[in-house]
Amino acid sequence: MSSEPNTLTQRDETVGRRYPLFAERLMFVIACIGFYFLYPHALDIGEGIVGLLAAWCGLPLLLLMCVELIGRLIQSSHSSGD
Repeated sequence: MSSEPNTLTQRDETVGRRYPLFAERLMFVIACIGFYFLYPHALDIGEGIVGLLAAWCGLPLLLLMCVELIGRLIQSSHSSGD
């Protein structure tokens, strides 16, 4: 290996600890299971199209945002622990 930087911006990067990807995948599976169980409750929020939008659009987006937020918190705590 050469000692020259190999990034586009010609900066030196150090290899850190491995990111716990299994935790993020586990949270996604939990969100999918949560969607299954919370779907009937989201459908009852409104009548007609409002309930359908809440169940099919709002709930999955909310669950994915929560998973992403928790994943970023794990990533920031994981990288600050160096």
